[in-house]
Amino acid sequence: MWPNPDYQLEFSEPAFAWRKLRWPGAVIVMALLILVAVEYTTFAKQASQLQTLIQRQQQLVALRASEASSSSTSSPASVKQVVVKLSQPEQKAAEKIVQQLNIRWFDLLQALESQQVAEIALLQLLPDANRGQFVLSGEAKNYQALLQYVSHLQALPALNQVHLQKHQVNESHAQRPVSFEIQGGWQP
Repeated sequence: MWPNPDYQLEFSEPAFAWRKLRWPGAVIVMALLILVAVEYTTFAKQASQLQTLIQRQQQLVALRASEASSSSTSSPASVKQVVVKLSQPEQKAAEKIVQQLNIRWFDLLQALESQQVAEIALLQLLPDANRGQFVLSGEAKNYQALLQYVSHLQALPALNQVHLQKHQVNESHAQRPVSFEIQGGWQP
């Protein structure tokens, strides 16, 4: 009923055969294996050097601890106290550093953070501890929100003499924010 054609299919080798890439592919794989082996050996050398350094450091710590314990068991007369005399400029610099460390920055930051307003974005705080003043820069959504923020800051007991130093409306921006600087004082 159906015709029975005799089909002769010929499977020929494609034009691009994998045999052509066998040797270059093997060379690339070998080169990569050599590169991995070299990197592994350098890593192993570095790891062993690190382990040696850690052991040396532990030995030095143990040696120093034994020296400290032997010196503490000796007589107190043999212990020498090292007193360093500072020059006048070095002494003034050291006093200035101590004063900077003793300033109560937390009080100023706490006062400013307690008055956070959604319409105000604080951008910069420049404290001057020597004069007990600060300058606060930022942006407000509108002038009314800025005036409210300044009045809130003026009501804080930790701050004194808070006033709006300058402000400027950004006309080029679509929402027209107000850039400002507020100056005030606090007890450092």
